[in-house]
Amino acid sequence: MSTRTVAPRKTPVGVVPVPLDPAVLEGPLWLRGPRPGDTVVEPTAGDDGEAVARVEAVAPVEIVRASAMRAVVGIDATIASLQAMRTHLLAGLGRLAIDEAAEARLDAGIAIRDLACELALQQRRSDRTVEAEVGQAMDTVERWPATLRAWGDAAIGRGHLAVIAEIGAPLKSPEARAAFEAALLPHAKATSPGRLRAIARRQLEALLEQPLAERHRAARDGREVTVTDLDDGMSILRLLIPSVLAHGIFDRSTQMARAAGPDDPRTMDQRRADALCDLALTGEPTDTALRGITAQVSIVIPATVLLGEDSGPGSTGGEPARLRTGQLVDPATARFLAGAAKLWTRVFTDPVKGHVIAVDGYRVPRKLRRILRERDQRCRWPGCGAKAEHADIDHTIPWADGGTTTIGNLAHLCRRHHMLKGAILAHGRHWSVRQLGHGVLEWTSPDGRAYVDEPDPVGPRFTGTDELWGATVGPSPELPF
Repeated sequence: MSTRTVAPRKTPVGVVPVPLDPAVLEGPLWLRGPRPGDTVVEPTAGDDGEAVARVEAVAPVEIVRASAMRAVVGIDATIASLQAMRTHLLAGLGRLAIDEAAEARLDAGIAIRDLACELALQQRRSDRTVEAEVGQAMDTVERWPATLRAWGDAAIGRGHLAVIAEIGAPLKSPEARAAFEAALLPHAKATSPGRLRAIARRQLEALLEQPLAERHRAARDGREVTVTDLDDGMSILRLLIPSVLAHGIFDRSTQMARAAGPDDPRTMDQRRADALCDLALTGEPTDTALRGITAQVSIVIPATVLLGEDSGPGSTGGEPARLRTGQLVDPATARFLAGAAKLWTRVFTDPVKGHVIAVDGYRVPRKLRRILRERDQRCRWPGCGAKAEHADIDHTIPWADGGTTTIGNLAHLCRRHHMLKGAILAHGRHWSVRQLGHGVLEWTSPDGRAYVDEPDPVGPRFTGTDELWGATVGPSPELPF
């Protein structure tokens, strides 16, 4: 049997496969796609009928690169079309909820909230985020139809739509918005969202009838301060304020940072941030920002501490200090704040699950409220993170229906979810909730889906069950009053 080698030939560009999963890169050639230098052996029959092995080199790097780029562009185009379709569907769901509410003469806002809560729980997302997406989708379908069509055709991306909707927000009439779209879409199809933003601002000025001074007064009403928690005990504090004030604050903090001595080891950004903290908390740039905070210290006391098991050779040193939001606080800062605190609160926790079971302190007004606040920490709607101190205390079984004012029938709900819990929706639908014990709430949606929300653990948790507690120290502890 003889063999002969056939000259290498290039694989056609259009048939080069591109893998979608990096895990298949070590798989067979047909699955993972060709690489430069790969060979394929195909047995064939020669002129004399003998078997011939033809060795064919496959795609060089240029073809692989071009094929992968085309695949990326195609995938992104498909994603853009699906995102536009999702926007249409969300807008349709929102309109359906509003129409049903109008037919039943109910609150349209509650109907949208109900839709967002049901969808968010199925997706394990925040209902506030979903409600905002529904509202944004309805706004996009109504105000920017031509831009949405271009997005669905994959002629533009989500970033282009965001720029057009953001910059064109002041335009009130449909005619002005249509003219705005017509002027910007040709640019959007040929340039990036960043460059489109500058073009959009110029076009907006040509279409606006309201003077800049009036627009600034309206925009200034939206000024705010927000906090976004990050990892490692850090957060971002944002100010939405007029540009003149923002640049003035930044300039003053920069001057204060430059006034530091040459031996100061901090960077310019660190000195600027420290100066702003000092000014905001104490009014003086004297590196004493922490002294402007009066802490209320909660001391977590698990039952193991009462049994004398909190120290010794096997001790882990306990968990780090935390804010009520759950953010970690480094030990040095926690000790400093605790030393200056005027009020300390003892928090007793279940040693198995880590849930709060009792609270006391030097002065304890409204003891039950304090226990609930320490137990819940947040709104008890599944996935909601609103702080308990800003939420309502809700009777799970309403007072009018015989519900008692006890820890087993109370839970914190933010005003948004408190209103939804008691609302009657279209066709007599409603949300319901019951307490399963130990602060665990089971919510049932109008469509019959069940969602369980447990209070966040505050103390240490052990890998045992309720039987473990009963087998070691007797029945589960009850409240001491």
